Amino acid sequence: MTREPDTGGFTTAEILYRCGRTVGGLLRGDVAPAHVDAAVADLRRLPEDLPERGQMGMALVTAILRTSQRHGEQYLRHLPGLVDLVDRRPPTGTEWARLRPMALALSHLHDPTDLGSVDAPAMLAQLDELGGTLGDDPRLRSMQQVLRLGARYIGALKQGDEATLREVTKEMATLHEIGGDSPFGRHQQVFVQAMKMMNAHRQGDNADTVRAWDQFRSSVQDSELMPFMAQAMSDTETAFDVLRQFVDPADGQAAPAAGPTDEQLASLRALAERPGTPDAQRTFVQTLLGASDLRGGRETDIGKVEAGITKFRQVLAEAPADDPRKAFHLLSLGLALLRRSEVTGRVDGLPEAARLITQAREMIGGPHDPLWSLASETLSAVNRRLGETGDARASALAGLRRYAWNVLLQSDPAAAGVAARDAADAALDIARQCLMDNEPADAIQALDAGRGLVLFAATELRDVGTRLTAAGHGELAQRWQAATADDGPAQADTELRREVLSALSQETRPATGTPADPLDPPSVPEIQQALRATGADALVYLVPGASPQPGWALFAPADGPPGYLALPYLLTDGDDDVARHLAALSTRDVVLAASRGSWAPGGDEQREMDVKTSQSRAADSLDALCDWAWRAAIGPLLEHWLSRRPAAGTDHPPRIVLVPMGHLARVPWAAARRADGRYAVQLARFSQAASARMLCDSAALPPVPLAPVGLVVGDPDTADEAAELTAARAEAYAIRQAFYPGARYVGRRPDGSTSPTGPGTSDEVRDWLTSTRPGAGAMLHLSCHGVVQADPEETSSYLLLAGGDRLTAEELTGLLAGAPQRQIGLVVLAACRTGVSGRGYDEAYSLATTFLAGGVRSAISTQWSIGDRTTSLMMFMFHHFLRTERCPVREALRRAQLWMLDPDREPPAAMPAPLRRHVTEPDLAHVIAWAGFVHWGQ
Repeated sequence: MTREPDTGGFTTAEILYRCGRTVGGLLRGDVAPAHVDAAVADLRRLPEDLPERGQMGMALVTAILRTSQRHGEQYLRHLPGLVDLVDRRPPTGTEWARLRPMALALSHLHDPTDLGSVDAPAMLAQLDELGGTLGDDPRLRSMQQVLRLGARYIGALKQGDEATLREVTKEMATLHEIGGDSPFGRHQQVFVQAMKMMNAHRQGDNADTVRAWDQFRSSVQDSELMPFMAQAMSDTETAFDVLRQFVDPADGQAAPAAGPTDEQLASLRALAERPGTPDAQRTFVQTLLGASDLRGGRETDIGKVEAGITKFRQVLAEAPADDPRKAFHLLSLGLALLRRSEVTGRVDGLPEAARLITQAREMIGGPHDPLWSLASETLSAVNRRLGETGDARASALAGLRRYAWNVLLQSDPAAAGVAARDAADAALDIARQCLMDNEPADAIQALDAGRGLVLFAATELRDVGTRLTAAGHGELAQRWQAATADDGPAQADTELRREVLSALSQETRPATGTPADPLDPPSVPEIQQALRATGADALVYLVPGASPQPGWALFAPADGPPGYLALPYLLTDGDDDVARHLAALSTRDVVLAASRGSWAPGGDEQREMDVKTSQSRAADSLDALCDWAWRAAIGPLLEHWLSRRPAAGTDHPPRIVLVPMGHLARVPWAAARRADGRYAVQLARFSQAASARMLCDSAALPPVPLAPVGLVVGDPDTADEAAELTAARAEAYAIRQAFYPGARYVGRRPDGSTSPTGPGTSDEVRDWLTSTRPGAGAMLHLSCHGVVQADPEETSSYLLLAGGDRLTAEELTGLLAGAPQRQIGLVVLAACRTGVSGRGYDEAYSLATTFLAGGVRSAISTQWSIGDRTTSLMMFMFHHFLRTERCPVREALRRAQLWMLDPDREPPAAMPAPLRRHVTEPDLAHVIAWAGFVHWGQ
């Protein structure tokens, strides 16, 4: 028996009449919100198969969309339910198909302050279902596209999916071309500006958020949406007027007032107290009122600070038990109590602050939540003021895990770079706090937590399937392997990555049995194990100072406790001379690139003169930079290190693995010059590492022996993309003939002809990198052009090969990750700037390090634009010491550099005549000729 619907004692006709009166009242603007609530409830009582039910529902939706009542946002909350109601028995004709997308869209736009509460997956599902009903109407199809774009953006925003955010942002930039100045086009602009506002807020930039709000407001005012959004816009305008007080003025603009005006604050209080204000908006306004009292943590008037504390307590008291923002409210009150302690110097309120923030952290749950870093850093500050320095360091280090989590969620290096943009600065601040506590081990962990995270992401997810299976997550391992079968980890979506990261946090370290959370950097004992495995004496972080704070050298020795040295001259931000010298290196890059391009000797005498003058200036600056490098870091470091070495160890120069932070990555540390003219390379052996993580990953791999086979690429014809490298082809050909007679040679031969075995295309290099043929060999030598992008939005750096083809660092990462069985012992990048990062110095994401991230055991790279002729001699001698003298890779490079410095240098018998004739030239000993080469890896 079918149960009759409960009509509340009213007949169908009476219900339809009551609903019709409500529709009329909405259109006239003289109906109360309670009447709309009653009309919606009445419609739900009617039988689903009643045609009039769908017709009246559509009329009510139309009226809600057109209302200009002050409480229009209260009506819009009914739209999802009404859409569902009408869909069950939609009216005939096409009107509902046209109305429905707008209803769905506006149901999510009613509160500009709370767009983040949108259920993005549900909205996408609705829109996908809607797609089949739109027919061929281009306007509706385009509207669906815009709505899907918004839903994707909001979903990616919640998940921290930077790749999708970048993709959607690009698509947003093209939307102004759709719809023009029609009502439809103006509606689209509302969506676009709303998403831009959310993006600015996401990045924590108050100035951009306010600018995006101004554009959003303008787009709403120009559209037909303004009538029913009028009150929400007015209320939000007041909130943003207050937010403007925290925005630093642009050049030439007057500074904002010291705080919100009394009128603005009164408007906010009225909004918070007004009946019918949505809960989300009320708490937003109350929180803003409290923040206004504290002036973003800058307030020094204790009376205003106390007023802010009172407001935050009120917000917390009024928030419902299931309020999703409760952790934020707890954190806000904790921050206010901390500010009171900073102003008064008292600590009596700090235990309460610690309890509140600890509770907030428990609700946040871990680094998957954007609030995790803020909560951890605030708890650290509270503990430090309470004198609990150990707890302060633990909280601060835990907060850094948010950066690693966010980077590992990303599907491509460009997105990972965005996710890591503040990691190095945050890590550096915490490392300095650790040094204040005389805890260098914690400082090293802090630095590594913010260093090289894009490379870390490329490495960490390489063998996830095996690790998941070993940890007992077989079903998850199968899903991961299915998702990444074709194109590797880049194909895994954000939600799957979340599951994997959560599962991997249950792993244990084989050596200790302790948790091995992938977000944690290696411990000092793990670093020491890697140092011993690779024959290094110490890992040294070089940390630039920020005047008046000195710089530091933090070192983890292979044996013994970690330590640090204060380096007062290790400054780059306040030292104009150092800044000028570093700039000269970049200038030389540009000049040398120009000289290798359209310019040729004799073709333009003035340009030739300009090139030589600029190169001379760069050489002089480089000399001065080397003197500074000794005084600022290497001199004190070696004096400290050598003075502590046992007498039995003095026969062998110390081997130091450097991790230079920030702009220090541009300095040729092996060329640091002592007052007597001796260079650091003559006193010690130097390698570099992107991070301690990368050092440990590389050390854990079994060595790959080299043989007289491999691939040698010599000056491929780039189809007018770049100038010929005549000395490079002579170098490459000579290296192949003398040391790798079984290797394949591709590119151009010394006479300019193309090698019969291949022109040196990117496909040939790709094939070799992934080949498992027994005769492929384990050595790759590249004598070609290397390019670092000025704008790494898509690619950071690339090798320029035959036909102008590019092999990018990003492609190399995925290519090698997809061929884990390939064993490569050495890649020599005899090309310009192959060790320069295209994604920020502290990311160290270069062509050389991406080879290491892909499992290559050792790499040789360059720091600047290298000279064609001098490089050829350096590279020939490197391979001579590697193959003929049987030196390890790192020692072969050092021996080649010492050979360049030796005024009595002698060419080996295997050196061909075209190279031999340059052996006696004095410029081979200049820093520019040899110091730009760096060893990485084993």
